[in-house]
Amino acid sequence: MAVISLRRAARWALTFLGVLLGLYLFFHSRWYLERAYPTPYKDLVTQYCAEHNVDPFLVTALMRVESRFRPHVVSEKGARGLMQVMPDTGRWVAQELGMDRFDPEMLHDPRVNLRIGTWYLASLEREFGGDKVIVLAAYNAGRGNVRKWLDTTRWTGRIEEIDRIPFPETRDYVRKVLRLYETYVRVYDGRWSAQGEGLKAFRHC
Repeated sequence: MAVISLRRAARWALTFLGVLLGLYLFFHSRWYLERAYPTPYKDLVTQYCAEHNVDPFLVTALMRVESRFRPHVVSEKGARGLMQVMPDTGRWVAQELGMDRFDPEMLHDPRVNLRIGTWYLASLEREFGGDKVIVLAAYNAGRGNVRKWLDTTRWTGRIEEIDRIPFPETRDYVRKVLRLYETYVRVYDGRWSAQGEGLKAFRHC
């Protein structure tokens, strides 16, 4: 009886290990990961990231945190669309881009939102030397607040000191977007490609 019980236990153990291995392989498969970390609006992201020279993986991670890829969402503060652009920011950027007759409702159009959002992100990258941590903090908290923090050394801008960002919401935001960004880069092996205009094959570096 003891031998039979041992054999039965061994079979159960092997079955259990087989199930665990199968689950591990499934949740780490390319098929699953590309569905868990999708890239909606890929051609538009490609087009405007190429136009404004910003990282499409960063824009995709930012969109996921900001709106969960929902173009009609509006925040409590009034930010709109995929990249959660504030109406005043949208109006200013629209003027810079030479867009006529801007209306905040236009920010629910993915094409308009991504065009304006990527331009604004690019302007932050130029101002803060392309530092993703500082750029994301500025996107969330406002460039004026971040400039003040840096000038008064309340925050150094270093990734190791995210805990020193004065706004708790901004701390969490930066962490979430960076974590998703790194995951997207890993899932797609740092390669971004799309049909149509723009970045045919973006290589993360």
